[in-house]
Order: sequence, then C-alpha cells, then structure tokens
Amino acid sequence: MRNTRPYGMILGIISSLFFVLIVLQATPGIFGQIQILPDQIEEDSYLPASIPEISSHNANENRNSIDLHPNKVIIINFDDSYKNQFTYAKPILDKYGFKATFFQVCNWIDSGSEENEKMTWNDIAELHLEGHDIQAHTMTHPHLDELSPSELEYEIGQSKQCLLDHGINSTIFAYPYGEGWDNPEVVNIVSKYYDRARTNSETPLTFLNCDDTLEDYLPAQPSCSTYPDNDTLVGKYAVNSWSHRHIEGDYSTADRRCEGTCSYYNNSQMFEKFVEHVNSQDKYNTNGSIVAIPIVVYHTIVTYPDLSDSKRPVDITVKLFEEEMRYLHDNGFKALLMSDLAYDDI
Repeated sequence: MRNTRPYGMILGIISSLFFVLIVLQATPGIFGQIQILPDQIEEDSYLPASIPEISSHNANENRNSIDLHPNKVIIINFDDSYKNQFTYAKPILDKYGFKATFFQVCNWIDSGSEENEKMTWNDIAELHLEGHDIQAHTMTHPHLDELSPSELEYEIGQSKQCLLDHGINSTIFAYPYGEGWDNPEVVNIVSKYYDRARTNSETPLTFLNCDDTLEDYLPAQPSCSTYPDNDTLVGKYAVNSWSHRHIEGDYSTADRRCEGTCSYYNNSQMFEKFVEHVNSQDKYNTNGSIVAIPIVVYHTIVTYPDLSDSKRPVDITVKLFEEEMRYLHDNGFKALLMSDLAYDDI
C-alpha cells in the first residue's frame, strides 16, 4: 500500500451554468483539462411525530434574482442511505433549488429503524427522478483494505449491478471510511466498474488541474497520480472531499466516547467551519475560471436543537443544515453533482 496521498485530479465540469463550451486553461503536457460541456445546460437523534417546520424563506421566489457568483461552486454529497436525508434534507434542498449526490449502500436500503433507518428503493427512485445523483458506496460498507479479492469484487462490482437492477447506472464510487484509495488492489477493481471514485481528506477542495506550479496549493494537491510510479490510475480515483463532522480526534464511534484528545463543535462553530471550507476556493477561482471545487459530505440529519446534544460525530442538525444551504443560496453558489465531473485525458 502506498502512503503518499494524491490530492485532486483533472476534471471536466458538465455544468448548467453556461450555454457554451468553455475549456478552462490547462498547462500543456499534464494529464488533462477542465471542461464545461453544454449538454447539461441549464440522538443521538430523536424522531418527532412530524417533520420539523422549515423556516420561511422566499428561496423559490427569488432564486432568479440571486446572481450566481462566477467563482463559487459546491458539490453536496450524502453517504450511507439514511432515511433522515430524504425526510429532512431533501425538502431543504428543494427549497433552495439544489441537487445533491447520494451514495448508497445497497444492502442497507429498506432496512434499519429509529436513528439508523435507511431509505427505501421508492425514496431513491424519487431522488433519481427529480434529478439528484445516485452513486455507489458498496454493498455492506466494509473496510475495503481488509477484504479478499473475491470480497472486493462483490462489494465494488455488485454495488454497481445492484443499482443497475433498479434502473440507475452508477459511474462513481465512494470508499467507505475513506479507505482503499491508496491500495492498488482496491483501486484496480474500482477502475473496472467506475469512472471516478471519492475519498476523504483534510481539505474539501478537489483541484481541477495540476502541474509543477502547484506549490501554492500544497498540501492540497502535489500530484495527479494515485501512485508515484504508476501513471495509469490517476487522481480520478481519489477525489477529495470533506466529511462534515462535529467531533474530531480520538473518538470511538462505536462506544461514543473520547479515548484520547477530541475536539467538539456546536452549531455555531460548525457553521463557521463550513463557511471557511466552502470559501477556501476563493484564492484559486478567479475571473470566472474554476480550478478548485469544495465537496462536502453529510451523513445523518438529526432533530436536536444543537450539535452539543449529539454523540455521533457525523450528525448535523436540521437547523444547521438549513442555515448552511441558505448561506450557499444567498451567496450565489452554483451546486454541481459528482456526475458533472469528467476526466479529460490529453
């Protein structure tokens, strides 16, 4: 296994932001270039008796009056098939006119109860029909580095077939726990079935090109290559993202207690962290040229008043999620999908 983290990739954006084909400048001799193509134009939780009321905001009425910022983009992800994503997050996404990418664990669908209740296939079909992006996240959410070749084939390949059986062609894979992106055995199988794969990192930014001038970006993306001595499988199988976590450090998710040094964030602190992360693209995206995209990954949407009430690191409250989506909307962020990213070989 390689321990050198590849950051970023060279991608294309199939965006509805522009009506023309725009090829953003890429340095000659590197692996690829960015494109904006025209064909897509345009409790830990407690469950209340009813869905919490979403605060009044005329997003649908004044969306057209909000100018999209030429340098601000975002990709919103949801992992692990939680029912609360459909119940609580989807109405807020609808309210602000955003689409998101949902990574599904196939054997978890139509299962679970209470805080671990998962979506149904009908939920997923509705998301897909309404233009949300449905992608693969294995069959059972295992630690891929611990599996045999046959088990990897099942978890990675069968998850694609599972979605195909429900009319969805997944082209993007997300590594459970962010593990496996630096394991050639894992990546080789992922590359058989998918065009791209997403992992986790300390930075939310995925860079859309890379070359020898990227010293200004370090430690975000020193290389586009997954393996320093192998240019066949490049950074498209290690797309950066930031997992929205309000507890960090030596925290046992299973036991829900700190086993060393941990950092805890409440709603207000997490909102500040979110704003900082989504605006970290500002130093790289200028004059309408997009070279960096933040990807934010959510998991469980809970109804606690504040994250200080939660012991599950990946929780986000309904109130905070709406505050973050409102911020994106009111500041003119353009929401893309993972399927809007494409690798363009040179």
